[in-house]
Amino acid sequence: MTRTYFSAAAFCTVLSFAQTPAAPPAAAPGARPNERVSVRPVTADDLAKPAAADWLTYHGSYTGNHFSTLTQIDTRNVATLRRAWVSDTDAAVGGGRGGGGRGGAPDAAGGAGGNAAGGRGGGAGRGGAPDAVGGAGANAAGGRQGGGGRGGPPAPPVPPGQTGVGRGAGFGGAIAAGPIVRDGVLFYTLGANAYAVDGKTGRQLWHYIARSSGGLSNRGLAIAGDTIFMMANGGLTALDVATGAERWVKMLDGPVPADAPFVLRDHVYVVVGSDAGTSRSSIEARNVHTGDREWIWYTIPKEGEFGFNTWPTEEEAGRGQGTPWQPPTYDPEQNLLIFGTGNPDPIKDGRARPGDNLFTDCTVALDADTGKMAWYFQATPHDDHDYDNVQSMSLATVRVNGADRKVVTWASRNGYFYTLDRTTGENIVTTKLFPNVNWSLDRLRANGTPERNENKGATRGGSVVSPGSEGAVNYPAQSFSPQTGLHYTNVVNNYSPFYWSGETFLGTFKNSLRATDPATGKVVWQHEYLEPNGINARYASVLTTAGGLLFTGDISGNLIAFDARTGKILWHDELPEASLTGVPVSYTIDGAQYVAVPSGTKILAYRLP
Repeated sequence: MTRTYFSAAAFCTVLSFAQTPAAPPAAAPGARPNERVSVRPVTADDLAKPAAADWLTYHGSYTGNHFSTLTQIDTRNVATLRRAWVSDTDAAVGGGRGGGGRGGAPDAAGGAGGNAAGGRGGGAGRGGAPDAVGGAGANAAGGRQGGGGRGGPPAPPVPPGQTGVGRGAGFGGAIAAGPIVRDGVLFYTLGANAYAVDGKTGRQLWHYIARSSGGLSNRGLAIAGDTIFMMANGGLTALDVATGAERWVKMLDGPVPADAPFVLRDHVYVVVGSDAGTSRSSIEARNVHTGDREWIWYTIPKEGEFGFNTWPTEEEAGRGQGTPWQPPTYDPEQNLLIFGTGNPDPIKDGRARPGDNLFTDCTVALDADTGKMAWYFQATPHDDHDYDNVQSMSLATVRVNGADRKVVTWASRNGYFYTLDRTTGENIVTTKLFPNVNWSLDRLRANGTPERNENKGATRGGSVVSPGSEGAVNYPAQSFSPQTGLHYTNVVNNYSPFYWSGETFLGTFKNSLRATDPATGKVVWQHEYLEPNGINARYASVLTTAGGLLFTGDISGNLIAFDARTGKILWHDELPEASLTGVPVSYTIDGAQYVAVPSGTKILAYRLP
């Protein structure tokens, strides 16, 4: 299910809809014409490389691992990490909290964007907050620069064709995107807006405003050659990477979700679909130069097609959905796209659609050139709890029973951890994330799929189910480190009562960061966040690096660096506006490594002194 989350206290569901920005009433102070960006064209060979100086895809690389090969920032020096810049995408709230990083120098951290539009600035701060990050202690990050009062009126929008500190058009959410980085320039989205930002200073270089966007939580961009791709304007939109100027738009046959496009060779892959309705969800390949369709694969079969016998009628199958709204991973040896699919419709009442409802809540492998299905695995049969299986999939080689296996591994929203052979789809591991997961029986099918507990469907009087529809995990990026051989994700233990009339969100939501061995499904280490209640920690994406580090966020709004092997906290910084809302990335400029993180309507970048 495609969503955006605005805060820990109030989570707002945003279906995949076209969002039309209002015409800006006046130019923002200091607005200036878009600048021209000079970056090298991105080749197919560039996209096939592991993430290093550049971060060229939503996942960082085709493996989906959200792993950086950079080593300059490591376990020995990360305690000295400080803010390099803060980019104010949205100054409509008076510039936001400029603030500063814990332990950072005032110049490096004190209100880089805030003062530009009347935000917080200056002043000394408090010490570290041990209860915010689970025991890091005041000395872990020193005092926080910042403080001061919020000042200045809201900044007006920046008009099309201009850039500068000001409110982007037609949005009210946070950055959910995974930035991409080429030659030191960051490209990212926020709703109907796309930005190019100098990765060394945070200065906006160009700003594109689409006429509509696939929801507030637009997940970002793709790049190939000298073209940027964005899901906007009712379809696939191509922009000039140098200027942000629109080149062409190819309309799609259905709702445009917030998914980031995915580029492989001369193909760009896009998705159509939503949670509910009568459109037929699909993934399709388009020509990277022209946008013309090459092939399409529908998530729900029609009568006579394989899998249709898992639906009662073609009418029910026609509203089935199963939208694959997460960028795929790619196995070059098998030439396979591997990705997850979403929930069936009706979402939380399966009485009208008996059967397993293929290919909803599945992991699917398609031939990248033809769209022909090679294999599938269903994580949740006959889903009536909104357990989209659209988490980020990690490709890895792990040792299983004394032999190396090429696998795909992920933690699923339904409260299970899975590892499959990525060549055949054979199940290797299916294990519960928490012992109280009860939507399923305590037995598995022969193929490793959990067996549904029919007593835990929605009822008139209500059924208490774990996890609730918010899930044990959700869409944010999970990570696999080939250095440690471990899989990492934020998880939450929770439950909800389900009624025929809907769901009630109750219970204690216990959040933690977990490192898991994909070969066995066993937890190697776990960090319990100290907040007693909350639902937001699992929505922080995870980045691991060859420096032995793991970066993620907690519910209190801290960016935290962990030792990836042990789970020990090595550093943290209180983010100025919100928790980590998008995908953290790493890149280099002039030999210096940066870590950039989306937080609310800002991006913050960190580097060593």
